[in-house]
Amino acid sequence: MAFLVYAALAIALTWPLATGLTHDVPGDFGDPLFTSWALAWDATHLGRGWWSANIFAPHPLSLAYSEHFLPQALQAWPIYAATKNPILCYNLLFLSTFALSGLGMFLLGRELTGSSAAGLVAGLAFAFAPYRIASIPHLQVLSSAWMPFVLFGLRRHFATTRLRPLAGATAAWLAQNLSCGYYLLFFSPIVILYIAWELTRAALWRDTRTLWRIGIAVAIVCAGTTPFLLPYLELRQLGFSPRSLIETQRFSADVYAYFTADPNLRLWGPIAQVWPKAEGLLFPGLTIVALAVYGAAQSGVTDVARGGSTGVARGDSTCVARGFQPRDRGPERAAPQKTALRLARAATAGVVVALLLGWSIRLPGIKITSLPRALGFCAIAWAIMLATSRDVREAARRWLSSPTGIFSAITLFAVVMSFGPDIHAKGRVVSTTSLYAAFYDFVPGFDGVRVPARFGMIVTLGLAALAALGVAAIDPRHRGRAGAIAGALILLEAIAIPIPINQNDTGYTQAGLAPLPGSMAIGSASPEVYRFVATLPSSAVLMELPLGEPAFDVRYMYYSTLHWRRLVNGYSGGAPQPYDMLSESLKDVATRPDRAWQAIADSTATHAIVHEGSYTNDGGRRLSDWLRGRGAREVAAFGTDRVFDLR
Repeated sequence: MAFLVYAALAIALTWPLATGLTHDVPGDFGDPLFTSWALAWDATHLGRGWWSANIFAPHPLSLAYSEHFLPQALQAWPIYAATKNPILCYNLLFLSTFALSGLGMFLLGRELTGSSAAGLVAGLAFAFAPYRIASIPHLQVLSSAWMPFVLFGLRRHFATTRLRPLAGATAAWLAQNLSCGYYLLFFSPIVILYIAWELTRAALWRDTRTLWRIGIAVAIVCAGTTPFLLPYLELRQLGFSPRSLIETQRFSADVYAYFTADPNLRLWGPIAQVWPKAEGLLFPGLTIVALAVYGAAQSGVTDVARGGSTGVARGDSTCVARGFQPRDRGPERAAPQKTALRLARAATAGVVVALLLGWSIRLPGIKITSLPRALGFCAIAWAIMLATSRDVREAARRWLSSPTGIFSAITLFAVVMSFGPDIHAKGRVVSTTSLYAAFYDFVPGFDGVRVPARFGMIVTLGLAALAALGVAAIDPRHRGRAGAIAGALILLEAIAIPIPINQNDTGYTQAGLAPLPGSMAIGSASPEVYRFVATLPSSAVLMELPLGEPAFDVRYMYYSTLHWRRLVNGYSGGAPQPYDMLSESLKDVATRPDRAWQAIADSTATHAIVHEGSYTNDGGRRLSDWLRGRGAREVAAFGTDRVFDLR
């Protein structure tokens, strides 16, 4: 039932996509077309040669220049087999990311709290977070649904010792790893942290049977993931460089990204525009933050028992998490001690947040301007308090052993990591180093991704879990009503309808190109030239001109699903260095014709399509004449599309 609710809401909140599932794409004609091509390639070419897709010919491993999307393709394979429509497959997968994310978080939230109301709100918070609107063109970023399923399965395993939940968590973790390379790197530390927390809070580090089971699960995930990493490692050996620190910094989150929303959001879009930048729209929503803060404050909800499965209402009306039993804490600390501890926490948080925002703290006799120094001072102060106060140690142990503790830690870790190798507030450096820099330097793979800001999805995961705890902490007499109000507010903050559809950017980097159509010709309306290309020998290698302009290359890739001949052209997260050189050479047809012709010969292309209508000022006709003058033979013409045999 919960899945149907989330699915219906996904259709409503992504309107009007549902009216054009077979031919429209959410977002722009960029990554969605690339992903549609990848889904079709995966559905038809699994087996030997799969990694060497039909783009960037003659270079190998061309699928590994970006995500491979295999789990998504397997999900959509029956649809593709029945329809041969990659865009339909893409759109159904797009909608499923919302519904499955909601379902997974509903299950996790209910498991943590024993409250269906809390689970439903958590599912809404994760499935329809504002960050998803900012990620509309990126299916791999939206494919985060398996995260809560992993944590749900692990939680059920530790609560019941049954193997089925552990098997489910293992399968979900593997699916998440293969669904998005970013989450392979970003979410795996979260899983390890969560497992370590469960083992610690339940004192299971010496339980040989539990350790063997967890070890086998981790080994299965590693064994299933590793074969998909090898082609990326091979590309490194072939010269594909790691992402530079400058590029990584460019796509890191500014501190004020968390106060900046996607402009398409109807409520917050016009208001929360503090510091817009690429990959910098991480505003999480006011309702989820309020619930999460309230949930994080409920440190009295602790998880001690392993076998329980029912929520227990305490005298203060706080809902104890599913499987969690209240601990007998003995006499309460004296009010002054409790007040002092709260003030210390508030002061620490206040100082750190103020410095992160780029502010300095000036009080009589006190001047604090350096975030690293402030963090060091706070760490020393808390270490002294922990060493000297039994009450502080007990409070810290109680909080860290609770779900609020672990999900607060997960959220904080993800926020810090999203800042990237250094920390900026409105473009100004707050700290010259950050935790992410250590991962970039020492953890394999982190130097191969360029968008630390995508930790924003894991921030949303942590906030949604804390929101469930917040709802569960409300008096049961009012919880249902409060949950309904919270859910309505979350949906209100998520409204972006009509979402952007078929966006067509005509700001090309190359001069002399005509704007591409604002729609895609699908099925029987597809350009006739590609049906002719399908009749060429399977050994044919096709070059389409203009070449090197991403908006054009990605359309060529999409239409290659009609013929699957190898393409010199390509669009991906990276490209072979010779492709950039070829693109530059073809810009010099008029001024350096011999160099351009040699570049075509070196490309191994056997045929060329000149899309004369894609050029302005008769540039397409002149290009065709130049090819004829170099000995190319025209073998077909379809309107303004001309096919040449280059052999």
